[in-house]
Amino acid sequence: MPIDTRYDGYDLAVSKSTKVRDFADGEFTVKAKEDTYLPKLGGQNNADYKAYLMRGYVIPAVEPTALAISGAIMRRPPMFEPTGKLAYLLDDFDGMRTSANKFIEGMIKEQLYAGVGGYLVEFIDNKAVVKQYARESIINVSDTYIVLTQEYTVQDERDKYKQETKLECLELTFDEAGHYIQNIWREDKGKWAIVDTKTPDIRGDAFTELPFVFAGELTSDPVLLHLANINHKQYMQSTDESHGLHWTALPTLFLFGDLRDSEGNKKQLKIGAGSANHIEDETAKAELLEFTGAGLGALKASIDSKVQDMASVGAKMLASGSDNVKAAETARIEASSETATLSTLANTIDSTVERLLEIVAQWMGQSVPEFKVNRDFVDIKIDPQDMLANLQTMQGGGMSLDTFVNLLFKGEKLPPGVTVEQEIAKIESGSQDFDLEEEAPNEEV
Repeated sequence: MPIDTRYDGYDLAVSKSTKVRDFADGEFTVKAKEDTYLPKLGGQNNADYKAYLMRGYVIPAVEPTALAISGAIMRRPPMFEPTGKLAYLLDDFDGMRTSANKFIEGMIKEQLYAGVGGYLVEFIDNKAVVKQYARESIINVSDTYIVLTQEYTVQDERDKYKQETKLECLELTFDEAGHYIQNIWREDKGKWAIVDTKTPDIRGDAFTELPFVFAGELTSDPVLLHLANINHKQYMQSTDESHGLHWTALPTLFLFGDLRDSEGNKKQLKIGAGSANHIEDETAKAELLEFTGAGLGALKASIDSKVQDMASVGAKMLASGSDNVKAAETARIEASSETATLSTLANTIDSTVERLLEIVAQWMGQSVPEFKVNRDFVDIKIDPQDMLANLQTMQGGGMSLDTFVNLLFKGEKLPPGVTVEQEIAKIESGSQDFDLEEEAPNEEV
C-alpha cells in the first residue's frame, strides 16, 4: 500500500470535522460548498440554483459557542510556570512564537471542531517545542508508525515570485534497531518515495518511543458536531422559507372574459394606482391570487425550534433571555450541563499537556513543570449579603479564616495576582498594601 493510505474511518471522521469547521467559518464558506449542504430542487437550472442558494442564511452558532467554551476554560490562565531551561515555553510553545496560553486555546478549538488533535515534540533551535497536527493531517496510525501530512513549497524555476504548495507525508516510525526515525515521503509522477530520513535523539541517546501525543481518540466525534448538524438543518429550512416567500409574497392577477375593445383588438390593461380600465364585456372579471396557506408558517416554526435547539446545545446568545439579575445558585444550576463538557475538555487538555511536558522536560534534561487549566468555569462573583453572612460566621467562630479567604478568592474579591496564602499572611501580620507617612507631631507654640 502507498504511504498516503488512510486508516479505516478516516473519510467519515474528516467529513464530520469539515462540517463543523465550515459552519464555524459561517455563511460564505457554507454557501461556497453549494450542494454539499444545499441540494438542488428538481428542475432547477444553474441560474435558478444560484438564486435559490443566495436566499438562505446561516445563523452564527458554532463559532460563538466555541468562543464561549474556550473563554470559560481560559477565563483564568492555566497554572503553568516553567523555570530554567524551560522558561521559553511561556512565550514560545511551538517554535513559532505562539505563547503557551494561545497554544492551549488552539488545543481546545481542535477538540470542539475535530474531536481529536495530534502533537509532535520536535527539537528546533536547541529547544524542544510542540507542533500541532489537525485530525485531517493524521492519516494512518498503528503501534509502529504514525503517518501525517504537511505542506511544503516548491519554487517556480521560471518565476521567482511564484511558489507552489504541495503535500508530503511525514512518517514517524522505528528503524531495525528500534530507534525513532522520521521519514519524509514525496510524490513524483504518481509514485511515493522517501526523500529524507532523520534520527532525532536526546543528547546523543536515541528515542525508543514516538514523541507524539493524541488529545482524544480517533474515534471521537467533534464536541460541536451536534450543534453543526442543527445549524445545517436551520440553513436548509431558512432557504426554503425565503424561496417560498420570494414566489408567494406578491399577488398574481388573473383576468376572465373577452378582453377586447369594440374593434376586436386585445384590451391593454394598466395595473396600479392612478390607472383606469374599461372592459366592454359585462361578464369579464379580474381577481388577485394571493398566498394564504400555513406552509411557510410551519417552516418558520421549525426554524425557530432549531434556534432554540442550538441555544440548548450551547449557543446561549441565540436564546431569548431575561435582563433580570439571577442568583448565583441559579446561574450555577443553569451552567451544570455546560460545565460537564468543560470539565471533560479540561481533563483532556491537562492529560495531553502533562504528557507533552514529560517528553519536553526529558529532552531538555529538566524536571517536569506542573500544569493545570482553570476549573472555575462559571464567572459568578460572591453576593454582598453572602459575604456579610460569611464574615459574621467567621467572626463568631463558625468558620476559619482560611475558609473565609478561600471564599473571597473564589468570589474574585481578592486583588489580581494575590493568592489565598498571601492574603492570610497579610492579615496575620497586620501588613497593608500601602504606606502611611507618619504625621509630624504638633509643635508647641
